[in-house]
Amino acid sequence: MNETSKLIEKRKKLGYYDKYFVGKGLEIGGWNDPLIVNGKPITQHTLPDGSTHLLPFKDGEFDFLYASHVLEHFPVSITVLKEWLRVVKVGGYVYFSVPDFELYEKGKWPSVFNPAHKNNFSLIKVKAIATALSDIAYPKLCLLEDNNFDYSLDQSIDQTRGKASCQIDCCLQKLFTSSDIVCG
Repeated sequence: MNETSKLIEKRKKLGYYDKYFVGKGLEIGGWNDPLIVNGKPITQHTLPDGSTHLLPFKDGEFDFLYASHVLEHFPVSITVLKEWLRVVKVGGYVYFSVPDFELYEKGKWPSVFNPAHKNNFSLIKVKAIATALSDIAYPKLCLLEDNNFDYSLDQSIDQTRGKASCQIDCCLQKLFTSSDIVCG
C-alpha cells in the first residue's frame, strides 16, 4: 500500500529522481499513490486489471515509464515490458516495482493477500527477465526493497499495510528499437 510514497526520500537520496525520472514521464497505474516529479504527478494511464497490456501512445513518446505494482497483474511479463519499452525513447527508462514472492506472498501461490495477482516475482526471476530483454534494454538496477520489513514478525501479517516495503525494483534503459535489431 502506497509503495511509491514510502520510498520517495530514499529514491531522492540515491539520485533516482535526477537519473531515471527526468523529462516526459508516463505512469502505469498510480491512481492512489502517484509518482510526483517536480511537484506534480506525471501522465497516468490505467490498464484494466490484466485484460490488455497495449498502450495508446506512439513509439518513443516518453523519456521514462514508471509502474509500481502493476506487472504482477499480467501472466506474461516480457510481453508487457516490451510494450512499455516501445513507448519510451531510446536512452529512456522503464522503472517498475513488483512485490517480492517470499516476503509479500510468503512463498504461497496463488496469492493469499491479493487474488488479482497473476504472476509472482523473485529477485532472480526479475534479473532473468531483464536478461531476456537484453536485445533492446539494459538493466540499470535490480534490487530488493525491504525497508522497515521486520523479519521477526509473524509471517501471516501483511507488513505493507504499514511502513514496510517488500518489493523488487528494476530499471531498464532502452538501447534499441525493435527495428534497429538486425538478425542473422
